[in-house]
Amino acid sequence: MKLGFTISKVLGYILLLLGSAFILIGLIGAWMKDGFSGVQYLLSPFNILNWVTMVATLAPGFGLLMLSEKLRANQSRNNQKG
Repeated sequence: MKLGFTISKVLGYILLLLGSAFILIGLIGAWMKDGFSGVQYLLSPFNILNWVTMVATLAPGFGLLMLSEKLRANQSRNNQKG
């Protein structure tokens, strides 16, 4: 069970890092193409579609980190019973 906790935690951090890099590369591309106004458009609070896309990009990493915490809590609970 400890292996599953470790794998999900490491994979969660890797996915968060890759998702953040993907978003950052997109912002740099918008800066190069449209300048600062392109980045402002992407990060505007009224651009709901972009915010939903960013959350969907980062969600698997956060989900795996939450899973690893549940596995760790479950493992410590089982160790206390036994």
